[in-house]
Amino acid sequence: MKSVEFLIVGQGLAGTMLAFEMLDRGMDFRILYSSQKSKASMVAAGMINPLVFKRLTKSWMVDELLPVMKERYQQLEQLLNEPFFHQKQILKPLSGQEKESWKEKKQHSDYSKYIGILSDIPPINGLTEMAAYGMVEQAGYLNLSLFLEKAEMYFKQKNLLLDETFNFRDIQKNRNITFGPSKLKADKVVLCEGYHLSRDPLLPFVKMNPVKGEVLLIHAPQLSEEYIINKKVFVLPVGNHYFKVGSTYEWEDLTEQPTEKGRESILQRLDDLVTVEYTVVDHWAGVRPTIADRRPVLGQHPEYDHVFVFNGLGTKGVMLAPYFAHEMCKSLIDSNYVLPEEVNLRRFWA
Repeated sequence: MKSVEFLIVGQGLAGTMLAFEMLDRGMDFRILYSSQKSKASMVAAGMINPLVFKRLTKSWMVDELLPVMKERYQQLEQLLNEPFFHQKQILKPLSGQEKESWKEKKQHSDYSKYIGILSDIPPINGLTEMAAYGMVEQAGYLNLSLFLEKAEMYFKQKNLLLDETFNFRDIQKNRNITFGPSKLKADKVVLCEGYHLSRDPLLPFVKMNPVKGEVLLIHAPQLSEEYIINKKVFVLPVGNHYFKVGSTYEWEDLTEQPTEKGRESILQRLDDLVTVEYTVVDHWAGVRPTIADRRPVLGQHPEYDHVFVFNGLGTKGVMLAPYFAHEMCKSLIDSNYVLPEEVNLRRFWA
């Protein structure tokens, strides 16, 4: 009977990045995932945006996150022999009021490396007329579906991946947990199951606020692929004049089925942004594992010391995952390592 120290449950973005960290450190682990269970990561756009447009502020911890993120994904591109990390400016059409705000923030040294050129003339054809057009630097996207597919193949080749359905009842209130048909024994389990964490009877105190998002794939031959365009909807080039377009936010319907309502919402905002003709090619939906306070959740269960969580990466997951996978590993190796309070699982424990 096989025995390992750590079992990672889930092979979405969180589980995959944690697994690569463990691999680098020579830790004893396996990944348990179900190919029958969808991953929100597989349908996410994977966009990297250092700014929060609504209030024009820097994204939380962006100065610390971006250098780690860039180095890590470039390392993994070399390891997996596949380009999936793409640096690309975001083009943001601006209203008159937004233009003044951007001009003001651009003067601050804290923002100057993220806010690029401001222009009154659109840098590409096919956009509706606006007061100005701003550029966001140090932006881009991770081709998540390609990354996760290549990572899955890599872990399978190393016999580190088990395709089995996880049952929360398998978590005993003691160590030496036995999982599934493979009868794999594990000393510790790390839950990286996305929004499915909300169904875990051991973690009812974690305040999750999962939200469904829908994304379209369009073909627009006359639209430039030079930038990611973002104005109430993102238009992200993925090659050969195909673009991912989204997204929606739905808190009631948490199924993973695309809806006509979602499609119409995206298309209405797209038509307000671009003037070119396009064809809708595909339509996806997924549920984001968002935590109520919009911060990831990491750490050890307050009662069961063999149960750990690495979850809740949410909409900024591509930026957050490399940094916090590193933090999570440090806490797994060193029981005295104190995770930051803002992300520590124990913040939900009364």
